[in-house]
Amino acid sequence: MRHPPNRGFNHRQAVTEEWFRTQVLPRVSSARFLPYQMRQMRNEHLSAMLRDEDRKSIARIAGDLVKVSARWRCLPFHYFRYGGYRREVSTERACSYLPESALFHRLLPRVNRDAIDLDDKTSCKRILASAGIPQPALIASGDRRAGVTSDGETVSLRNVLDRASAFGRVVVKPSRYSSGGSGVVIVRPGEDAFDLPAYAQRWGTWLVEQHVPQHSDLDVLNPYALNTFRVITLLRDGTAEVLYVMLKLGGAESTTDNSAAGGMQIRVHPDGRLDRHGYDRSLNAHTCHGGSSVPFADHRISRMTEVRELAERCARLFPQVPFIGWDIALTPGGPVVIEGNSSPSLAHIQRTHGGIALELVPALRSVMDRPII
Repeated sequence: MRHPPNRGFNHRQAVTEEWFRTQVLPRVSSARFLPYQMRQMRNEHLSAMLRDEDRKSIARIAGDLVKVSARWRCLPFHYFRYGGYRREVSTERACSYLPESALFHRLLPRVNRDAIDLDDKTSCKRILASAGIPQPALIASGDRRAGVTSDGETVSLRNVLDRASAFGRVVVKPSRYSSGGSGVVIVRPGEDAFDLPAYAQRWGTWLVEQHVPQHSDLDVLNPYALNTFRVITLLRDGTAEVLYVMLKLGGAESTTDNSAAGGMQIRVHPDGRLDRHGYDRSLNAHTCHGGSSVPFADHRISRMTEVRELAERCARLFPQVPFIGWDIALTPGGPVVIEGNSSPSLAHIQRTHGGIALELVPALRSVMDRPII
């Protein structure tokens, strides 16, 4: 008689979180999703449509909305998010855009199963470090009570940044449950007044890591922030594949590269060539960054092969999370991994690559419902 394999605490924790992610979280997020989308429509997308002089007639838009809703069985908020109302966008093309509700409520919970170690930024850094993955140095991590340095020494919250003074600028960010650059703060220990105990009370777990310099290929595009690549990988049968690469440029008055702070995204081709246009969160097309005169169309990023290969190496370390968005910075010494995201931004992908449903949905279905090991 064969006995079932002995399952330890980690497996039970993974199964519990899996149940929460697939059964509870979609219901909770669905309840919050409608008000969020309504706010986005009111504050951003509707006004953008009304300003667009090249929009379709009301009759054509209404016909599109019926077909898009029938295709995806959801309210078509994404039609406005991705500019489906523009004359140049055919109904077929409008239907090719994947709605956020389809990805995050139907597909992703059945694809990315055990994402605990990836979503906890401190755990992720330790896994990457064990495999020799280049990344910003971890200085300390902790919670509301105390911090722990990278060499395992427990220190008070008020003394954490004293240990970071040799690193110059450092980055403080939440260890879990944040997105879009929320909570990310750049601090100069000894110069800036920063209250880590108050920060910990707000965000819970946190980490402090080295702030890395960026390569000149990126600095000439936007010197105001650390601009990173969002590299989307898919792991199938042990083989990692890069699906999409975007460059995220921060706003001229922002220290982070997220679009909510005035940033934009640009498609990056495998040879490092940038697309002609970058797009902000309202889908406005830009030929260069506001803080630079360097056109995107004539610019090529060096070492892109290394960036893509690094993302593939990282993807193989998280077999339970096949679909990951890696944030990778390019420093003068080469690419370094900032973090991985188990819920990569669909908006980033479709702003730069257009509607990707026809290729992405079958790819995700091919890795759905695998057992938790």
